Amino acid sequence: MKKNRYYMSAFVLMSLTLLVGCWDVKEIDKRDIPLIIGIRKENDNQYKVTLYIPITEKGSKLSRTITQKGTNVSSILEQLKTNTEDALYYKQVRLIIIQNNLTKEKEDVSEVIKFLMKSKEIPPVALLAITDENIEKMFSSINEKLDAHATSVIDYFHKGADWAPEISTTRIWEVYRSLFSYTKDIAIPVVNAGKDTLLSFEGSAVLKNGKIIDQISPSENQFVNLFQNQPAKGKVESLGYASIMVKNSSLQIKSSKKADDLMVSSDLSLKIEVLEKKEGATNDQIQRELEKLVEKRFYNLFEQAQKNKTDIFGFGQHFRNQIPYDELKNWREDYYPKLKVNFQVHVKME
Repeated sequence: MKKNRYYMSAFVLMSLTLLVGCWDVKEIDKRDIPLIIGIRKENDNQYKVTLYIPITEKGSKLSRTITQKGTNVSSILEQLKTNTEDALYYKQVRLIIIQNNLTKEKEDVSEVIKFLMKSKEIPPVALLAITDENIEKMFSSINEKLDAHATSVIDYFHKGADWAPEISTTRIWEVYRSLFSYTKDIAIPVVNAGKDTLLSFEGSAVLKNGKIIDQISPSENQFVNLFQNQPAKGKVESLGYASIMVKNSSLQIKSSKKADDLMVSSDLSLKIEVLEKKEGATNDQIQRELEKLVEKRFYNLFEQAQKNKTDIFGFGQHFRNQIPYDELKNWREDYYPKLKVNFQVHVKME
């Protein structure tokens, strides 16, 4: 009998050890899981953070927002964890939206990006975007759209290459890396609330060492995507007398350095389908006109980028093995302004 009691006591004690590690576990329905974090700076130099949280009730398409103000982003996120009724879980954040008033000061942008990258709770693969609008009003506008599921905002950036080739995606770790890069700058998508749609893509802000230098249009952003090996498939172009769709694209890049002369040769091949054309327009005419149009757009964008000393195409990356390491820090000032680019477009009919 005593022997049975001994075994029973041992069994109970062993069972208790299995429960020790689970005492602080929160059920999923007792957590608030923000999908988007909005960050802006106030006139008093304090930060305001807004969380966009989907409501997890079955069948719900709604979401709610929580806003907190403080001296820095990290302290605000901690305050929110303290003040909310349910446990806040930041590891599922998919998008960070920064209001453009914060991007005016290089130190502010760098501070926020460095915190987001080093945070152990916010995933570095989360997307980053900039908005020209008040973030709270933007989130409110999104919620007002009929049949708008909370995850639709994230889906906006992942339509697929065939549907929206102009839209780019930029992740936290990519922006963080650009803060320290001598030879490559980065473009961050700019989005506002749409009038009848969830969002409106306004192009991209060009970030150079943590400071916004310029903003490029959606059509110009297409070139940045091309040089990042993202195809132009699905792009529709109007020539006035004809409309075409790009069915496939490929870009070949070759760099060369002879003494102080730097050259990049880029050949863009486009396979197109003619959607409609006016009577009398020939395929040869469409091909030549499209080649000239695309080449002109590129050179206009490159000229502006070179003037701003912003290497959004990453040309400097191709010369990292041809320029002494100690001189790479001078790429934008000494080498990039002298760079010559031969950009040619070759159009073929499908």
